[in-house]
Amino acid sequence: MEKITHLARFAVLRASGFTGIAILMVMMGTAHDMALSLRLGAAGFFILSFAMATCARLYHRRRRVEETEVWIMLAEADRPAKPVARTLIVDAMRQQLAQKAMWWLGTAIALWATSAIIAIARG
Repeated sequence: MEKITHLARFAVLRASGFTGIAILMVMMGTAHDMALSLRLGAAGFFILSFAMATCARLYHRRRRVEETEVWIMLAEADRPAKPVARTLIVDAMRQQLAQKAMWWLGTAIALWATSAIIAIARG
């Protein structure tokens, strides 16, 4: 169901956004040393990526579908039967979590590489 996929994407991006704000604040606090700031940002995104990948692997263990964020955001008229909804929500959330984990891993690698280039350029 496209609505469930859309809501799963929204839920994962919202969680990523709040974490991204925290990472950005750490980076801004250490902006006096650009290489350090980028390394800390990379570490934050590595941690976010690991957390999302772990959640994606373990999401199928959720027992109660009515406690998921996607279920809560679905209008009552749009909610399928709980066994069907559980399968759809688990699949959608696992896909979105895994995809966003890869995004943040790529971001972390890019920040780390930029930090390394800056450190090499400084000598």
